[in-house]
Amino acid sequence: MPDVVLQSIHCPQCAGPLGVAEGRRLITCDHCGVRLLVGEQAGYSRWYFPAKIGKLEAVGVGSAWLKKHPGIDKSARSAAFVEASLLYAPIWEYKALVAGWEFGSKLRTQSFLVGEEDRNEHLELQLVREKVAEPRLNERRYYEAALDLAALGATRPRITGREFAMPLLPGELREGALLEAGGTAGKVMEAGRRSVLTPLVGDPAAGTRLFPLRESVTLLYYPLWLLRFRVGSRLYEMTVDGRAGTIFSARAPAANTRRLLVAALQMVVLAAVAAMFLHLPSAWGVGRLTTVIIAVVVSLVVLFTARQFRLHGEVEYHEPYSS
Repeated sequence: MPDVVLQSIHCPQCAGPLGVAEGRRLITCDHCGVRLLVGEQAGYSRWYFPAKIGKLEAVGVGSAWLKKHPGIDKSARSAAFVEASLLYAPIWEYKALVAGWEFGSKLRTQSFLVGEEDRNEHLELQLVREKVAEPRLNERRYYEAALDLAALGATRPRITGREFAMPLLPGELREGALLEAGGTAGKVMEAGRRSVLTPLVGDPAAGTRLFPLRESVTLLYYPLWLLRFRVGSRLYEMTVDGRAGTIFSARAPAANTRRLLVAALQMVVLAAVAAMFLHLPSAWGVGRLTTVIIAVVVSLVVLFTARQFRLHGEVEYHEPYSS
């Protein structure tokens, strides 16, 4: 057992002495049993959301998407997955208890009785701007991705602060890789403070007074499954939410059979137009004006549709941005 390096702290529950062993962040009071988390030197704690979706389930989600999503080439419908990696993406969380008063205005709907008395009277709804002075004492949170989630094909996961999370202790995660976090706790503290002190009522006024209390910064790690599957000689990727089991993003080869048939039909029409132009000299004497008009119109239509034609190399899906 590691040597105890600190004995000069006391339990906030029973005031009994506590000993902290080196490398330990979760300690239990020997007197009352309360559990405490030791803060890190960088000024923030690290927590993680346990993955609810295993490897086989993540691959099943990916397979179901390939089978059902429209526009995917038939060869990819039953593609084999060759890799499934569990990654933990870092997300900064700033939390504060905001107290004070907010002064401003709100638009409210009110009903008014209009018309002459006892005749044609009716109610009308109107928007009325009212002055507001509201006391505040509530917890507010601010989230910021600690890396480029778009590079992983993901948007920021839906986090409300009520999800179950566990402290990230040394050696806690035996499966999955922690991605390196960017940014600093100080910058996150500044950005979070600006965000939570923005008044909720109308336009901010000079008399608005809000104060952050009990501020804290936490680095949260969210589980993502990165899947790779092979179609022919090419590898494609998709990202699966490790908790909700939904697709964050995916790429797959597109089905172009129908579009190729349309292109072939356009070529046939173009060949017919060319033959019509070759026939113009012999038809110049009879119906020459009608022949020229038809040839010009058909040519313009074919050229326009051919210009609009594009072969879709891939089908891409991205989950809408989450709050």
